[in-house]
Amino acid sequence: MQQRLDEIQALYREWLALQPKLEQARTHWQHSVAIMQKLETFYTNGEYGQLNDAVDAGADLDLTTQGEYSVLSEDALWDALGEQDQQLWALLRFAVKHLDRFSDNDKN
Repeated sequence: MQQRLDEIQALYREWLALQPKLEQARTHWQHSVAIMQKLETFYTNGEYGQLNDAVDAGADLDLTTQGEYSVLSEDALWDALGEQDQQLWALLRFAVKHLDRFSDNDKN
């Protein structure tokens, strides 16, 4: 019995240790969504197209990055928007699956 109690106590302690990290992850997600909203606005409001057209027309813009794709490279922002949506949907599905864990019993 003591071994089982110790095992469950250790699991609870592990869960408690995760709480600050989970809160931090939520804060990071909020920041990520705010950033992505700005990128999406840039991409969809015509500004991306104007800058892209300017580069195509020979505008002297420095497209050097720190290793990531340029925001004007083909599909960089489009792919990022899609990736963000996929990640958010995966989180939502995970949350709903967990929160609905008793709903099948309610239907019987």
